[in-house]
Amino acid sequence: MKKQTTFRKTIEKVWKNRAAIVIAIAATVFMCGLTALEFVALRMEWNLPVLAYVTGDSDSYIFEEYRSDEMKLDDSTENVLLEEDMRQGKSQSQDDRQEDITQGESQSRDDRQEDITQSESQSEKSGKDAVQGESQSENRQEDVSQKENTQEKDSQQSASDETEFPYYIKINRKQNCITVYTSDENGEYTVPYKAMICSTGLYNATPRGTFHLSTKYLWRELYGKVYGQYATRITGGVLFHSVPYYKKSKSALCTEKYNKLGQQASMGCVRLTVEDAKWIADNCPSGTTVEIYDDDDPGPLGKPEAAHIDTDSPNKGWDPTDPDVENPWHQLSDDE
Repeated sequence: MKKQTTFRKTIEKVWKNRAAIVIAIAATVFMCGLTALEFVALRMEWNLPVLAYVTGDSDSYIFEEYRSDEMKLDDSTENVLLEEDMRQGKSQSQDDRQEDITQGESQSRDDRQEDITQSESQSEKSGKDAVQGESQSENRQEDVSQKENTQEKDSQQSASDETEFPYYIKINRKQNCITVYTSDENGEYTVPYKAMICSTGLYNATPRGTFHLSTKYLWRELYGKVYGQYATRITGGVLFHSVPYYKKSKSALCTEKYNKLGQQASMGCVRLTVEDAKWIADNCPSGTTVEIYDDDDPGPLGKPEAAHIDTDSPNKGWDPTDPDVENPWHQLSDDE
């Protein structure tokens, strides 16, 4: 009897608060539906302006998840570092091998000397103690010398890090264009040098802020099992790179994505023509500053236009700006 009374009271309490419960359920269903729509729209690259207002400014957890997945692709065996990075890696590897060889030879000599010393000192304990004392003194001197060499290298590295950079890159996220600046006579980056058209992230997936370029790739695997040429890291999982390719081939361009240059279309990275992506990779060293902002004004050099590729063209798999000598678009230009 008590259980029935308790159950009846619970029902009455729920009924009295039915409005709040209905609102909570409706809000939960709405948020779940919105999240699902946001995920599908981002994955399918649907440009739905209303979502840009709802999702906010690149702080959605979906964007964070994408950037995390993009970072995991750093370990992909499909990635090809630019030649300068490969040279640095090769040089470091050679230095390491030479150091190992030197250390091995030194250790071998030390081992042989120690055997001789131990053999000679078995009959004279005092002689052994003297040799050990001298060896410890030499080791201390070697430690001091190594420490001084390390400090000298660190000082040289610090001095090299203070060199000036030739360019300053500003990405107008709202206008989907880039302005590259050089420095004036006062050393300020106020002289507009070059403008580029780009595609930033859908629904403001490209973060605003100030960052610095780092790793560069000749080819890099991207989220969604596609590939980009001349990729340069801006921050985390956000990179400059060419319009994606279906496979690691210059003739496998995603044509429909190329024709979206000038509007938000990516999942956070900044897409460029091959010509512009290569220019950044070749001319903007690691450490170059990149500023991402929003403005109705495209910039002092305006917003360039990208050539539209006819999807029926036999050359549609190539970026028209790719400088590769095998690019069929170059042949058409020469014929004209």
